[in-house]
Amino acid sequence: MSDNLLSCLFEPIYGSEPFRVLKNAIESPCEAYVYGIEDTQRTHMLAALVAQTQRPLAVIVANDVIGQRMVEDMNAMIPGTAALLPAREVSFMKMAASSREISIRRLETLGNLVTGRTRVLIIPADAWMHRLMPKENFLKHIITVTEADILDPRDLVAQLTAAGYENVHMVEARGQFAVRGGIVDVYPVGSSSAVRLEFFDDEIDSLREFDVLTQRSVGRCSKVTFYPASEVLLCDEESHEAAQRLAKLIKEDDANVNTVSRQREIEKEFDLPPFEALFDISDDDGDLPDVMELKTAKSSKKIDKKPLPSRIPETSSRSSYASVVDALNNGRRSDALLSLMGILYESTQTVLDYMDAPIVAMDQPSRLRERCENRALEFEEHFKVALERGEALSEQAELLLRYDELLTHLRKHSVVLMDSFMRTLPDFRPGYLIKMEGMPSIGYAGNIKMLAERINELRSRNYRIVLMAGGVARGERLAHALKEFECFAFFYDKAPETIKPGVVIILPTAIGKGFQYDDIGLWVVSETDIFGANKQRTKGRAHSGEKIAAFTELSVGDYVVHEDHGVGQYMGTVRLASEGVYRDFLHIRYQGADKLYIPIDQLDRVQKYIGAEGAAPKINRLSGGEWQRQKAKAKASVRELAGELVKLYAERAAVKGYAFEPDTPWQRELEDRFPYEETPDQLVAIEEIKSDMESDKVMDRLLCGDVGYGKTEVALRAIFKAVMSGKQAALLAPTTILVQQHYATMMNRFHGFPVQIETISRFRTPAEQKQIMEDLKDGKIDVIIGTHRLLGKDLKYKDLGLLVVDEEQRFGVAHKEAIKKLKKSVDVLTLSATPIPRTLHMSMVGIRDMSLLQSPPEERYPVQTYVVEYSDGLVRDAILREMSRGGQVYFLYNRVQSIDMMYNRLKKLVPEARIVVGHGQMREHALEDVMLDFYEGKFDVLLCTTIIEAGLDVPRANTMIVCDADRFGLSQLYQLRGRVGRSNRLAYAYLTVNPNKVMTENADKRLSAIREFTEFGSGFRVAMRDLEIRGMGNLLGAEQSGHMAAIGYDLYVKMIEETVHELRGDPAQGDIETRMEIKVDAYLPHEYISNELLRVEMYKKIAGVSSREAREDILEELIDRFGDPNRPVMNLIDISHLKSLCSRIGIDLVTASKPGQMVMRFAQNAEIDVMKLVEAVSKRQDCLNLQAGSMTSLIYTKKNAAAEDMLPSAVGIMEGVVEEMI
Repeated sequence: MSDNLLSCLFEPIYGSEPFRVLKNAIESPCEAYVYGIEDTQRTHMLAALVAQTQRPLAVIVANDVIGQRMVEDMNAMIPGTAALLPAREVSFMKMAASSREISIRRLETLGNLVTGRTRVLIIPADAWMHRLMPKENFLKHIITVTEADILDPRDLVAQLTAAGYENVHMVEARGQFAVRGGIVDVYPVGSSSAVRLEFFDDEIDSLREFDVLTQRSVGRCSKVTFYPASEVLLCDEESHEAAQRLAKLIKEDDANVNTVSRQREIEKEFDLPPFEALFDISDDDGDLPDVMELKTAKSSKKIDKKPLPSRIPETSSRSSYASVVDALNNGRRSDALLSLMGILYESTQTVLDYMDAPIVAMDQPSRLRERCENRALEFEEHFKVALERGEALSEQAELLLRYDELLTHLRKHSVVLMDSFMRTLPDFRPGYLIKMEGMPSIGYAGNIKMLAERINELRSRNYRIVLMAGGVARGERLAHALKEFECFAFFYDKAPETIKPGVVIILPTAIGKGFQYDDIGLWVVSETDIFGANKQRTKGRAHSGEKIAAFTELSVGDYVVHEDHGVGQYMGTVRLASEGVYRDFLHIRYQGADKLYIPIDQLDRVQKYIGAEGAAPKINRLSGGEWQRQKAKAKASVRELAGELVKLYAERAAVKGYAFEPDTPWQRELEDRFPYEETPDQLVAIEEIKSDMESDKVMDRLLCGDVGYGKTEVALRAIFKAVMSGKQAALLAPTTILVQQHYATMMNRFHGFPVQIETISRFRTPAEQKQIMEDLKDGKIDVIIGTHRLLGKDLKYKDLGLLVVDEEQRFGVAHKEAIKKLKKSVDVLTLSATPIPRTLHMSMVGIRDMSLLQSPPEERYPVQTYVVEYSDGLVRDAILREMSRGGQVYFLYNRVQSIDMMYNRLKKLVPEARIVVGHGQMREHALEDVMLDFYEGKFDVLLCTTIIEAGLDVPRANTMIVCDADRFGLSQLYQLRGRVGRSNRLAYAYLTVNPNKVMTENADKRLSAIREFTEFGSGFRVAMRDLEIRGMGNLLGAEQSGHMAAIGYDLYVKMIEETVHELRGDPAQGDIETRMEIKVDAYLPHEYISNELLRVEMYKKIAGVSSREAREDILEELIDRFGDPNRPVMNLIDISHLKSLCSRIGIDLVTASKPGQMVMRFAQNAEIDVMKLVEAVSKRQDCLNLQAGSMTSLIYTKKNAAAEDMLPSAVGIMEGVVEEMI
């Protein structure tokens, strides 16, 4: 049990008579009914029970929301002991893939449960109903390894595979492992870090944690445990037996139906035209024509789920289940196994069977029965439809346990029934009726005087009083505030063992709601009761994210750009021998029969081609001068663009900005009111922004984070700081809807402070707008929120100090230009969930300051994402499922010319739903009315185009259906999916594709990537992948886009950087290309790095070695990831380092044709400081000579030494020479 448990809260209740009776009751397998207490008070009673009995506890609750609240309160009282088991997603759909976050959370929770790390398990009713594989199957697949263990790496690989882990070339997500020689990387289920096991023969030589973003080790560990990575684990014999049972069921089951045939049945039943007319079967992404605006009826029918027709065509196929049989016979994983749980195992268990003699508490039993029965009905209907579609087997009807079955399992445990008041419980016969005298605490909404009066009153009656402040600083300030009203409380940063009657203490802990026991004289007051915060403060999970270091990975068949030879196609690496020396070369195919073998030491001059999506670049010839002409045109264009950039930044640097005042007490009070615990990234970003504002430089910072990661809160604090310094602030948003949302948020956060906030929008009359403009000019308004209207020339500020721009990429060119002008003199903070690539790249190279928010809000669920073929049955099922839980649906259909046809189709398919249409070609006011109506819950389904991408926040919308998902760019899909899952309810995203369409390679890549990167915080990687696939033609304008497409994105950006340095007058960068003709084996052996992608990645890194620090860094990474390098690898690093050193002082050729001699020739156009060169050589005259003449050279000698023996010392010599010459 934790040392930090709040025993001072438990000690008073231990002596009460009701608690003593309860403790006696749980010693026998009977039912005790406890009533008279609510919410947090029930958690307090259970926590005290766990603390005193030391028995495990299972609490069954109605839903996830109640469960998560109980987990937080339990962990506040007994830290680190409670966890929630989320419900498994039940689906019979044939899916291309689905996201795994919920599955991983379940496995982590079960693993912690069976190993004793979790002592209190909170089980929502939906999760209680799931069947689990036998506990012994789970236990025997838990793998524990320690440093120095004797273990054959092949045995470890076999164990990991049996435990459901996936073998990949590079570990990126939980449940994966990778093998590279004597190194095995694993990202364990149940661990916050991936681990690297390095073997020496059959002994684990070292065990290290590593960062999956950088793939670098971050620290050693002595022991690690791998929980299973699948909820279905079978040995070979069990797999074959299960395959036979499944094959038999498929054969016997007559309810077989072909998906397309079923689609026709649905069309006939609901009088729908063939769906093909509504979907794209080509790859033409042409402009969509305008259509007339649709009028939609605001029906409000009660949901009456109309059953789909039962007639089944005579012929059909069950290929999806046949493939499961094949997977079982061949030991492969299949996503469909979970839905076959009852078929795969002779017997299954419940989650309670995974616990050892637990106390089982049922929170509000009548609600639990209701939820279990409703869930059973939902499943029954879902199963029936799936069976008719041929997506389910009849045996799967028993996939969930029914309520009466669950009660049978429950009887063998000690059961505590809990409720607010006594009710009739027909399912139970309690042996004990226990009434507890308790009541919830009242709220004080920040009125410290009233709180102090109540404390003094109860203290005079010898109550023990505990105030939960929710933080150390807040607790200390509360003690000070109470003292002003003659109320004395003691602040403890760690809870004392006991608290005496009549004593008041303050703790930094947070719980959801306070409570009071009059019979034992205990009053506990939560921070919500004291300060009036309307949400529980929760602590986010820290993520030690690295700034993005690389853009892309190179695969065979990709287009590449060589800076000297142009665009070609990468065909892989080849090892060639010349005069007995082996080297690796990049094989690049050019136009016609042209091909080129590029030495690996020139890899820094090769980049992957990134250009406009959907169009392959033109491959160049190796002769003819076409490539040089293209580069020259691009260079001229870039110079013009870079000139504008440099001018803007120079103007900003020359202007002295306003230095804002340090934080005021009001600033600290505002920040205290934030109803969540700030994530580590938020705190860093806030500090960075405040530091910028308090300096006299003009701030231009990009704040980047995924949807819902707290960007708005960071921006609000900056705005408040500006106002507290006497300045005005403006918040610029791309739509009127967002303006209204920001206004509502700001009014709520700034309530009670003297801050005047206004908006400019069409919701204000002309007279009101005129008055607002006058007040803004006179300084009567502190904060103005609006769309591009804020950039109008007629809008005057008295003293604008800060401009916050939300989603700058959504604004047009003219508006961006206006923002640029403001940036010259006003502090600017730009918010973005997916920055435009150029902005992101500029940020990475240090041109623009950037703050990253990568720590996710803990209470949000990830969006359960499916990639699936479109069917009307799926659409109807998904819409009705969301409506049945009181939610709303986005139906994204991005074809304006036929959106009215889709509207009519949906109205016939789901007549129960209230549907409204919204798209960008509607009149602005009509569209805004539609969006507001949907936001206010007047419609169930919003049939729309990508207009929702701009940031509409509708918490009740938790299902999204995307038609033709393969037509969308990756960052579009990512941002669109971010519109759902904005509450603490599980959300669904169905990315549907036309079953009759063959997808392009790019479309398939997009859908694969969105499946890969589904965890919170992955927006940057998605943006990078999208940059690779979609290109950035629409961001640069037509002329610049053409040049970028011709030479590729990376070279284009490199030209911009070089030109910017040149225009700034920065010292010229050494651009002499050095040719290395040293006859030594220099390559990365296949047995050292077997994967082609990883090998090219490391070649690229080695080619970039330019200093002793970079050399040591790459060497450390190689040893860490792949083991000790051999001589060819060391030669490769030495050659790369020496090449970089020589290039910096103008050497264009290095040869070692004679034993004991290395010649380094200066280029004819090299700018040599002769005096420095002579002085540097004279210091090393025992081994280095200067040869003057038509071609100046340095000659390094080492008697009778082979070339590879000279390399390391040559590097050392040239480091000294370069340091003295530059």
